[in-house]
Amino acid sequence: MLSEIRDKIKEINNQILNHPFIQSAEKGTLPIDKIQLIYDQQWYIVNSDVKSLAIMLSKAKEQDEIDFFINALQGDYTGLKILRKVANKQANILPSAVSYTHYLAWLANYANTGEQVLALVVNLPIWSQNCRKLAEAYKGKINVEFLELFANSEIDEDEAEKIISRYDSKNYLEIAKMIQAYELSFWNSIY
Repeated sequence: MLSEIRDKIKEINNQILNHPFIQSAEKGTLPIDKIQLIYDQQWYIVNSDVKSLAIMLSKAKEQDEIDFFINALQGDYTGLKILRKVANKQANILPSAVSYTHYLAWLANYANTGEQVLALVVNLPIWSQNCRKLAEAYKGKINVEFLELFANSEIDEDEAEKIISRYDSKNYLEIAKMIQAYELSFWNSIY
C-alpha cells in the first residue's frame, strides 16, 4: 500500500526533494540565515508536534502502535531540546511555514491511528532526506545537530504498513497528498 501511495505522490515529493531552497544549499548559494530561519520556524512546529504525537499515543490500542508513537515522540522531543539551544524563540512565525503542524494536530484529534501513521511514514523520509542534504551543506558553518537528528531518523516501514493495513480508510491517499502539500508549503515559505 505504501509503495502505491508513494507512486501517486511522487511528483510532490520530487518538488520537495528538488526544491530551490535545497538546490541553493547544495550549491553553496543559500545564505546561512535561511538555516536559522528553519530552526526558528521548527521551534514553533516541534513544540506543537510533540503534543500532537502525545495525543496520537494516547489513542493507540496495540503494542506496535504504542511503540511507533513513542519512537516518533522521542525523536521530536530530542529535536525540541536541540532547538532550545539554536532557535530564536522570539522570531516571527510564518503561517504558511507552520501549517504542517496544524494539520498534524488535526490528524491527532480526528484521524484514526492508521491515518496518523500513514501521514508520518509518508512525510518523515522526505523531511529526512532534505535534512541530510542541508546538514552536509552547512556542517562546520552552523550548528547542524537538529538537521543531523532528522537526517538519521528511521521508521520501520514494515511495522508501519501492518498498523496502516489494520485500519479501514478511504482517506489514505488524500492524507498523503495533504501532509506533503503542507511540507511543500514549508519549503516555499522559507525560501
